[in-house]
This record gives sequence, structure tokens and C-alpha cells, in this order.
Amino acid sequence: MATMLMTPPRGTAAPTNAPVNAPSQADSLRAAVRAERDGHGGGAPTLLVASGRGGSGTSLISALLAVAAAGDGVRVLLVDADDFVGPLAMTLGVTPQASWTDLRGGNATPGDVATPVSATLTLVAGGAPRLGGEASPLNAVERRACMRRLSPLTEQADLVVVDCGARLDPVLAATTPHANERLVAVSAGSDPVALAATYALCKAVHTRHRALPVDVLVNRHEGSEAARCFDAIDAGARQFLGLSLRLAGAIPADPTLDAALRRGMPFPDAAAGSPAALAAHDVVMRALTVRSPSRSGV
Repeated sequence: MATMLMTPPRGTAAPTNAPVNAPSQADSLRAAVRAERDGHGGGAPTLLVASGRGGSGTSLISALLAVAAAGDGVRVLLVDADDFVGPLAMTLGVTPQASWTDLRGGNATPGDVATPVSATLTLVAGGAPRLGGEASPLNAVERRACMRRLSPLTEQADLVVVDCGARLDPVLAATTPHANERLVAVSAGSDPVALAATYALCKAVHTRHRALPVDVLVNRHEGSEAARCFDAIDAGARQFLGLSLRLAGAIPADPTLDAALRRGMPFPDAAAGSPAALAAHDVVMRALTVRSPSRSGV
């Protein structure tokens, strides 16, 4: 049975010209993870990344968030909740033995579906079963049961990132009643259709899980344009849902990252130091330093 490779890498010595006691960004992120988990006692901080329409970039954003945190020594479990294609394995350049859909019917164990990407990043791949199990579509009960069977892996992680894509079913299947969980609704446009799609996602999830905190992340925009996107969605949520949203941050369009990926550069190398990756790191820090109310009994 495969096991998760979540042992943090050895640290490197600080530069001689750095203050001895100066905390690094990595130290700050690890401290935020510990504080969030220990403060609530409700499981690993979990980010459910979803969008209201296809093409918004949830897979890229999920990979950026996971790689940014893992690069700081945080043990990250990245789950590709797509049970049809599962693009994250290709994005990260790994070949999974099994996908989480193999958990249906006991065809696989949680260890079987854990694919090490690095010492601190583990992927649970999506897509069709790979171990010869039933290939028919999962119903809602089966999808939720498979996600629950990942709990031995989530318990080992410091941070869980779930790429739910643009379908509501994966969001509902992945949502669990613990205090450290947040929906990150991705909006990738300032046009009325994009804004309405993000609002519709927030409404649909809020209707079913009223205590789940909802953040909005604006993709491919930054600055005042990102703020305008968020304000429009937040105004609708406040007026019609009585729901106060939070701006998780903004990921800028990054032609350099796009070009590096097109050339076949491995994703972690292509993302390192890129504007998109730096923005993703800020998003993770913000998500881990916001306290949520208790969600016991949700």
C-alpha cells in the first residue's frame, strides 16, 4: 500500500547577513497553519476551490495554492475532486496508481490513492477509476462516501486544498462540518455573466451549508478591477442572501507562467517566484489567519 510522503524537507541555513531571529515567510505560514488547526481543533484547514462556470481556472489556482504552501514546508494534501477528467495529475507531472473514485466498493485504500508530488505535497488524483473498478458515474451518495474515506489522509495534512471545479456536486461532496473549512469561490471576469455565475455558486452553497464561510478569489485581475469584481458579488450576497463575503485575494494574469508551462517546464519550477505564485502565497496566508465561528452540528 502506498503511503503519504509528507515529511518536511530539511531546512537550509539562513544567510549570514539575515537577522538571526527574523521569521521568514515560511515560518509565518507554518505558524499560521498550527494556530488555525490548534485554535479550532476541527481538522486541517481546508480550502474548497470552486467556480460558477467552466474556464475560471480552479485547477491552476488549486495547484498554485498547494505548491505555494508546500514550498514553505507545510504538509499539503491536494484533492482533484473531478471524477471525469482529473487534470491535476497532468498539471503536476505525476502518474497516479489510482484515483479517489477507486475508493468506491473497496477497490482501493486511502494509501493507494495518495500520490507523492514532493516531500510536502501529496495529490489525490481525480478522473475515472484506474484499478479496474466500476466506471459508471458516481451518484451523490457514492461521491460523498468516497470523499469521507480520504479522512486518514486529511488527518496527516497541515492544509487540504480541494479543486471542486465548476460543478456543484463536488463542492457538496467535499464539504464537511468542521470549523477550519472555507469555500473559495473563483471569479475570472468582470462581465455580468461571470459575476452572476460566482454569485449563483455562493447562493447554492450557502443554501445548503449556511455556516460555511465564503471567500471570493478574483482570477486574472488585480488592483481596482479585482476590487470592483468582488464588490459587485458581495453587494448581491449581502442584499439577497444576508451573507457577508470576504475577498481572499486576486491572482493576476501571468503570461510568463503560461509560457513556461507551454514549454513543458514542471509546474513547481514554472511557478516558482512568478507573480501568480506570490499572489497565491498571500491568499493562503490570508485564509489561514482568518478565524471562523464554530461549525459544530452543521
